[in-house]
Amino acid sequence: MNILYLHQYFATLSSSTSIRSFIFSKKLAESGHKVTVITTDAFMKQEKPYKMTNDVKYFHIEGIEILAIRSDYSNFLGKKARIMEFLKFMRKAEQVGKKIKKIDLIFATSTPLTIGIPAMRLSKKLSAPFVFEVRDLWPEAPIQMGYIKSKPLQYALRKIEKRIYKKAAHIICLSPGMADGVRSNGISDEKISVIPNLADLELFSDENVNQTLQDEIIKKWHLENQFVISHIGAMGEANGLQYLLDACERLEKQNVTDIKFLIVGSGKTKPLLVSKSEKQNLQNIIFEDMIEKKDVPTFLDLADITITSFLPKPILATNSPNKFFDALAAGKPIIVNSAGWTKDIVEKYKIGYYVDARNPQELADLLIELKNQKAMLRGLKMEIKTIAENEFSATKASTELLEILENVATEKGRK
Repeated sequence: MNILYLHQYFATLSSSTSIRSFIFSKKLAESGHKVTVITTDAFMKQEKPYKMTNDVKYFHIEGIEILAIRSDYSNFLGKKARIMEFLKFMRKAEQVGKKIKKIDLIFATSTPLTIGIPAMRLSKKLSAPFVFEVRDLWPEAPIQMGYIKSKPLQYALRKIEKRIYKKAAHIICLSPGMADGVRSNGISDEKISVIPNLADLELFSDENVNQTLQDEIIKKWHLENQFVISHIGAMGEANGLQYLLDACERLEKQNVTDIKFLIVGSGKTKPLLVSKSEKQNLQNIIFEDMIEKKDVPTFLDLADITITSFLPKPILATNSPNKFFDALAAGKPIIVNSAGWTKDIVEKYKIGYYVDARNPQELADLLIELKNQKAMLRGLKMEIKTIAENEFSATKASTELLEILENVATEKGRK
């Protein structure tokens, strides 16, 4: 098949964000399919294009042809600037995509929801079916977060959402909760599949832990004989990381000095969090800058436990967060504070703990209880990795995706 892959924020190992689409693209290419990705260069800055034409950069990486449209996107953009980036990509992706010949199938992955618009238009122009992947329930997520308050706009976006689902040949969701959200739009079960976010065991192997870098981190932040809890990834409003600062404050008030929070990444809330931490003179919290994906195994390896944090909003309980599945792949126990699907996973397999996102003292108390149980937590590594491999591996997810895409192509006479 000749597959056109639409993802506004496609990224490789040189980036700091999710590489799900990169892994899927590689697996599709390895299976003999031709894959062309249309994306932006937002997370491709470290890669070297083999040519540039106007505002499009061309890359050929791991058998994947990547067309990256110039973008000014960053995690710090305001609402209006983000909307302009969405609209710009939506328009340009269609312009670039319609020039590609003999496409058999289109695979479009959100967010944002607007990715579905060029997918629908290109599906019609190229006479190719499209499969739509739901990574977050839009517009419900930004509505619950208070980003979209206009009732007419909410109505319009919900109408677009329903139209995308209706026009798609198949819909892939990253969690059961997301599948329920799609189903609530009148979509039949036969048209919906769940492929969770994936655990990349190949990346999170012991061979990819850089011991020299790890020693430097330990020395820099004086982590010897400390109990380390890590949060590695986005620091957006949805993550509710004030919760971690509140837990830190309570630990310091209890004179607990051997627990350290290692918060790695970037995002809109980071400057305020750093400022508050400095103002409160919190000694048990460390902020590291954004790191490349290839360095995440090293940072995760030095943690005793990880945390996946979100605000206590119902829509966020449906999330399938990257950092959660990275921790699984690394064999690390996980604390979650979202009463949804991730809570079900850690409790079902007994590989972590749930704490209430409204009660930071509960997190502080749990860490005090666990800080003398390092050996027990590290002893869970192989068990967690086995669960990751059996249930959430990149190989399993890629195989399921390939089967769906090939079935759609066969049904539409494109194979």
